[in-house]
Amino acid sequence: MAQVGLAAGLLYWFARLPELTLVTVPAVAAMVEWGEVPGADRMSQVANFAVLGALGFSWAAAIERLAARSRQRRLVERAAGVRHRVPQPAGPLVRGTFPLAAGLVLCAVAAGAVLLGLNGIRADERHADWAMHITATVTHRGEETVRVRTADQRRLTIDASYPEEYRVGSTVTVLEDGSWRRLAAEPYDAFGWQLLALAAALPGLSFLTVGVLARRRAAALRRAPVPTLRVLDRMDYEGRTWVYAADDTTGRTPLFSCLWTATLPDDDKLMGRIEAENEDGDGDEEGSRVDTRLHEAVILGAPYEGGELVLVTTDRAGDPVVIRTASPVRLPRTGKKPLLKSPSDTDPDTSDPQRRDRIDRIAATLTPAGRPMRWGPGPAARTAGVAFTAAVMTGAFFTVHLLATDGFDWHLLLPLLTLPVWIHFAALLFNWRATADSTGLWLTGAWTVRHIPWERLRRAEYTDQGSIEIHRTDGSTWHLAGLGEPRLERRLRLRPSYVHMTEEVSALHAHPELRPTEASPRRDRGLPLGPVLLLLVGFAVTAVLIM
Repeated sequence: MAQVGLAAGLLYWFARLPELTLVTVPAVAAMVEWGEVPGADRMSQVANFAVLGALGFSWAAAIERLAARSRQRRLVERAAGVRHRVPQPAGPLVRGTFPLAAGLVLCAVAAGAVLLGLNGIRADERHADWAMHITATVTHRGEETVRVRTADQRRLTIDASYPEEYRVGSTVTVLEDGSWRRLAAEPYDAFGWQLLALAAALPGLSFLTVGVLARRRAAALRRAPVPTLRVLDRMDYEGRTWVYAADDTTGRTPLFSCLWTATLPDDDKLMGRIEAENEDGDGDEEGSRVDTRLHEAVILGAPYEGGELVLVTTDRAGDPVVIRTASPVRLPRTGKKPLLKSPSDTDPDTSDPQRRDRIDRIAATLTPAGRPMRWGPGPAARTAGVAFTAAVMTGAFFTVHLLATDGFDWHLLLPLLTLPVWIHFAALLFNWRATADSTGLWLTGAWTVRHIPWERLRRAEYTDQGSIEIHRTDGSTWHLAGLGEPRLERRLRLRPSYVHMTEEVSALHAHPELRPTEASPRRDRGLPLGPVLLLLVGFAVTAVLIM
């Protein structure tokens, strides 16, 4: 199991996690050298040495890749010449939190599966040591059982993994220790627990490594002064920020691109800046476009493949902003260029008179409000969400309990594999939220909270499939899938909260004078319940496996 698991994981780790490759390659090589090479025939020897050669190549390639990163970092440090500390506010250190939590839960499940497999093997050996050896004749074969007749004319039904191997009329040996029985030729097989451990350990190790590396790199930016470089940056319509050399004023050759997340200043300062932008006419059509111009910026940190950076740049109004990487730095693919033209320039909905009239009617019912506006599930939806969450927790508990007591069965694997899907729907049904404030929309789904500034909002709609779609000017879409049933709602003449949300958000987008003038506090923007429910289910599953 360990050889197969590490070999399968290496296919992914070689491409994405060279740090983990350095650790796992020697372990796999040692297993092959000590467990497979001694006593193997000539063809097996050739295959084993081919595997060792491939492992050596992958280890050398991972070494070279990490050495290239070190060279990139040293070149940047020499080119920078000066160091500065990351400015405040730099935001909370959240990079790697979810991968760490998910990795710990998955590794705990894998460890529980290994312990249960080992306990099953030891229990089987203890029973076999004390059991009576009974000679019996096979009288019938089932799909997973054989029926035998002992010398004292007892008829017993014994579980068998391979009943086709026992011919009717043949003689078999049955081990019996009280109510415990099995065929002597079929010792306990922990394949089910091995498969569960393999399915949990591979992504668990990957998540853990990603989380640890992300937190280490992000924390390194705060510990001491870091290299500082003057650069140029621009954002494209895909939401990616492209970085250019300071003297590349035409933006011909991007150095790298990355997804960034904004570090917002205090709410009072932010509200004052947004009010000033609104007074300058920030809500017109031209202001809703993404600013793709080159901006002077300062990078704090050494840009290298997989690194973490902080970028001090300016917004459209020329005010300084601090943003940090939301993903590791990656070199752009060959031929990849920034998308500098809006994909929504020919959006047919902008010229739909019926849609425009409907939005105007909704806007007429709204009054300008200073406080943020919020939408979320109603009492009936929350009740259904609580019931659904309880059903998911109960189903997971009993499924794992059956695995722990009756052993592995394939029909029990499907509920465990679909568990994240049910958790997603439960968290969404119980706690989705949308908040409109002076800065834009804060959208809380099952797993994340996203912020869409007003100038980057294109459209909000409720689809015929019962989903909410919030479209951005860069072409991306935020989904809340499976909230409603439009046909049933039209027949019963219902207007759920998510329908009101799409209508009123569309009105706020078309009429900037109706938008709230206050920024919402962080605690009022909603909490994604998906990670919380996943951790609770993981702890419950681990507790059942360990008991």
